[in-house]
Amino acid sequence: MDKDKKGIALGLQDGQLAPCPKTPNCVSTEHHDLNRKMLPMSYQNMSIDEAKKILLEVIHSMPRVEIKEQSDDYIHVVYRTLVFEFFHDAEFHFDSADKHIHYRSATRVGFADFGSNKRWLQSIYARFIQRTYHITKEN
Repeated sequence: MDKDKKGIALGLQDGQLAPCPKTPNCVSTEHHDLNRKMLPMSYQNMSIDEAKKILLEVIHSMPRVEIKEQSDDYIHVVYRTLVFEFFHDAEFHFDSADKHIHYRSATRVGFADFGSNKRWLQSIYARFIQRTYHITKEN
C-alpha cells in the first residue's frame, strides 16, 4: 500500500482496494455506506486482458487524466476536475475470481466533493459497458 501526496492510502490491501476515509469525498465498489457504494464492472464474457484494454481505452478517452501505475490486476490514475482543477485518485482492481473490476475514487483535498467522484466513475462505467456491449454483440 502506498500513499499519495496527502497521505491517503492507495493500492491493494489483502486483495482489496484501500477503504475510503471517513470524509464524504470518496466512493468505492467496496464501501459499506450505500450512498458511497457503486456497482463493480463485470467482464464475464471476456478475458482480463481484453477488459483491461477496454478500460484503458476508456480512461484515455477522458480529459485531464494521467495513468500513474499499472500492473496485471491494478490501475491507478489521477484526474483533475474542470473548474478548480482539484486532483482525484482513482483506482481499479481486476478481481479474476469473480471477473469484476472494483474501483475507488477519492478527492485529495477538501471535505466533500459534491458528487464529482461518483459522476466521474459513472461516466467510466457507462463508457466501459457501452464498449463491452458492442464487442460481445459482435461475437
